[in-house]
Amino acid sequence: MISVPGPALSAIIDPTRGAKITSLKDPRGVEWLTQAAATAKPGTPFIDAEMAGWDECAPTIVSCRVNGCDLPDHGDLWDSSFAVDKDTSTVSAIGHSLGYEFRRRVTATRTGLYLEYQVTALDRPVPFLYAAHPQFLAQPGTHVDVPRLRHVVDVLDPTLPRHEWSAPLATIDTVAPGGYRKLYADPDKPTYSARLIHPDGASLEMNWSMACPYLGIWFDNSAYSREPVIAIEPATGYFDALDTAVAHGRAPQLQRGKPLSWWIKLTITTANASRGV
Repeated sequence: MISVPGPALSAIIDPTRGAKITSLKDPRGVEWLTQAAATAKPGTPFIDAEMAGWDECAPTIVSCRVNGCDLPDHGDLWDSSFAVDKDTSTVSAIGHSLGYEFRRRVTATRTGLYLEYQVTALDRPVPFLYAAHPQFLAQPGTHVDVPRLRHVVDVLDPTLPRHEWSAPLATIDTVAPGGYRKLYADPDKPTYSARLIHPDGASLEMNWSMACPYLGIWFDNSAYSREPVIAIEPATGYFDALDTAVAHGRAPQLQRGKPLSWWIKLTITTANASRGV
């Protein structure tokens, strides 16, 4: 395990399990991610695994076929073993499905964590879709705030209806027990920040770079996870299946020798700080 201690957020990373971030704790000792032991063997379907922590999904989320290759559900990184650099803050792995190298560096900041990513094609140009998949604990009253967001798309409905973003859609409380919801922010309006807010006022803000112009939001009220979760998912493509993203011209192409880079910044505000204490 790799430990990344910080004054605002401390992380634990399991390089043998897709470099999963297994824990995110704030100074109060409050855990922000769902917890479960990683016991599933490589090749286990994603939904049959532990469904906890922060997984990295690439080069797709939903299984599909691209360039003659069958891409597994939630990609080929989440259950891979990552190499660890000497600095212990950088991990890397090869995505064998399409042929790419994926690197990530996690460092602590005064207000949270900073995650730096780089991915490069190993040989031929290939399309690529990345999405973060942090399964944040979502007790009753937890909701998501997305600045200036007006419309979302329900990507679980084949007709892809657009809805006005509203308080009822933003909370776990409107998802029936055993149910789930997946929304994307309006893909024509790039989104670069979102905030998970607990009922006590504590919040975890995520900001990310322009290489991730799309945002998915996953609500799971114990349908797949062991407890209610919300996942804020900045992504390089739209939407969950790489073949769909390619068909709509919404996925970047990786080039050999030309890395695609992006970053995600996490900022924590505890309940006491939010009240000015």
